[in-house]
Amino acid sequence: MKKQIIALLLTAIMVLGCVPGLADNTKHERVYVVAAADGTVKSITDNIRLENADGLDEIVDQTLLNAIQNVGGQETFKLDGETLTWQALGKDITYEGTSEKAPAILPTVTLTLDNEEITVDSLKEKTGDAVLTVAYQTNEPLSALSITMLPLPDTGISDLKLENATVITVMGHQVLVGWAVPGIDEELKLPTSFSASFHADHAELNWMMTLASSDPIDAVCKELDERISLDLHSELDEAESLLTALQNGEALPETTGKTKDIVLKINELNDGLTQLNDGAVTLANGAAQLSDGASALKNGAAQLNNGASELAGGAAELSAGAADAEGGAALLDTGLTTIIANNEVLNNGAQTIFAAILTSANEQLAASGLDAAGIEVPELTAENYADVLDAVLAQLNPEGLRAAAQEQVEPVVRAQVEKNVDQVRAAVEEAVQGKVLEAVLQAGGQDMTAEQYAQALEAGRISSEQASMISAAVEQQMATEEVKAQVETAVQQQVEQLIQENTEAYLASDETVAAKLSAAQTAYESLNALKAQLDQVNTFVTGIRTYTDGVSQAAQGATALHTGLTQLNEGAAALSDGAATLSEGAASLSEGTDSLYNGTVELKVGAEALQSEGTQKLKAALIDAEKEAAEKLMPYVTDNLPRALRIYEETRDNARNNSGYDLRPENMKTVTVYIIRTDLQ
Repeated sequence: MKKQIIALLLTAIMVLGCVPGLADNTKHERVYVVAAADGTVKSITDNIRLENADGLDEIVDQTLLNAIQNVGGQETFKLDGETLTWQALGKDITYEGTSEKAPAILPTVTLTLDNEEITVDSLKEKTGDAVLTVAYQTNEPLSALSITMLPLPDTGISDLKLENATVITVMGHQVLVGWAVPGIDEELKLPTSFSASFHADHAELNWMMTLASSDPIDAVCKELDERISLDLHSELDEAESLLTALQNGEALPETTGKTKDIVLKINELNDGLTQLNDGAVTLANGAAQLSDGASALKNGAAQLNNGASELAGGAAELSAGAADAEGGAALLDTGLTTIIANNEVLNNGAQTIFAAILTSANEQLAASGLDAAGIEVPELTAENYADVLDAVLAQLNPEGLRAAAQEQVEPVVRAQVEKNVDQVRAAVEEAVQGKVLEAVLQAGGQDMTAEQYAQALEAGRISSEQASMISAAVEQQMATEEVKAQVETAVQQQVEQLIQENTEAYLASDETVAAKLSAAQTAYESLNALKAQLDQVNTFVTGIRTYTDGVSQAAQGATALHTGLTQLNEGAAALSDGAATLSEGAASLSEGTDSLYNGTVELKVGAEALQSEGTQKLKAALIDAEKEAAEKLMPYVTDNLPRALRIYEETRDNARNNSGYDLRPENMKTVTVYIIRTDLQ
């Protein structure tokens, strides 16, 4: 199969490079190149045939060639700059010339032996596993079909393995033929090189021949362009708009291309489904309204019947219940009157308990010694105990007492620290001077610390002149306002830190202060517990008072209830007689409405089933199918097909616009074949 493919490719290149009649006034180029294995060009000769299909007496060509000579006849020419005018006299013109312009494509050979790169020439002196790779350089965007033929020696090569190549036999000798399509888009996954792996035993490779042309690709693209008369970009845009509308359930856009008929048919289908579903909805709504009316009539009659029956029964029960309730209200009135008599006893007992607890609390506070600490505690009562205890707790708060003690100690400590501020400033200035010294040393290219500098100075590694200059620079920096401000800020920070540390140390070491703070903490916790106990008692006393007030209100209500129930009992007897008569008439009306309702229910069920199970599901299913199809097709329209179209257009344009080696007149087509001999020795 590979041999057949390579034969077809080789035939295509040769045919397009040689046959006449491809187009009017065609410029056929056969560019003969001799190059080295690394792609270095040794010589270029361009053989050109101007096909005079119109039988012109004069052919005007454009060229960059040198040493031009007619190799096909005796016709003369005139060269004016790049304009070449031939006196053709109706004949084709064949001429050739040389050039230094780099070819659009060149094969390069890479050879490795046992994974080390070597020259092809040195292979004849070596043995090992070799890999020969032929790649193709392209000097411009060019899509080209390339065939390379490499004669193989009769000996020295074994275990041959090929990629994008095959071996054919020509006149009893083996020839390796490889192919590639350099300059093509990577997504096409076409080879841009070929390779051969083999065991070499003093193998000698002399030369290879490459045929390359972009015209086969151009011819294929031209044929496709002629057969495809559509504007593919417009078709893809319209298809994307159509699929987007289907996905989003929107109105379909108007299109003019191949999707026009699809849009028309989908709209007809969707309109028909909508009309069918709307009709089913109208029928179902009408049946529902009729059924609802019959249901309302039926329910009304049934409710009237039930209501009348219940009214009759309820009236009878009301009459009996009213009599029972009247007797119960009398008993309730009597019982609550008895309970009220004990309200005063309960309230007095609760107040007595609260007063006894308050007396005990006052005695404890009096014996606590708070007055000796300067804290006066007024006598506790039920009304003021919470405010009094909160005020005392605020005075005994441990955090507040500690802050007060710190406030008293801090001025003394501050005065002591500020006496030694000169020592602090001296230490800060010494530290800052050390940093300034290190900055000066670094600026002078001497990366050392102040301590290292002092050691170097003592050891005599720093000259007196250098030391004087460094000292002067340090003194100058120390005298600046910026450094002075830094020193002063650091002094103040150090002073404040010493005051805080000494104050905290004093408070921690003073046993008297610690004892007072501990006693205050104990008293604080005891008073908190006392207040919580009094709160519980106060809640209990308040609850007793609330209960007795409620009992008094209930007694007043019970008396009013007794009076009302007596009146209700008399009216309920009269209502019971009238409700019995109404119940008999409502029963007859309810029986007549049942038959009407049953008929409308059957009509409603049938109409709803037609719409919900029939037309609605049909419409929803078809719309879902349209969306699903649009979702599956969208990636092809927005990604795959545009990418394929882009690759095709780039390949076509590269093959068409960059196919010629020599200059090309505007009225001529160029067919170019590169015939490249690569010397491997």
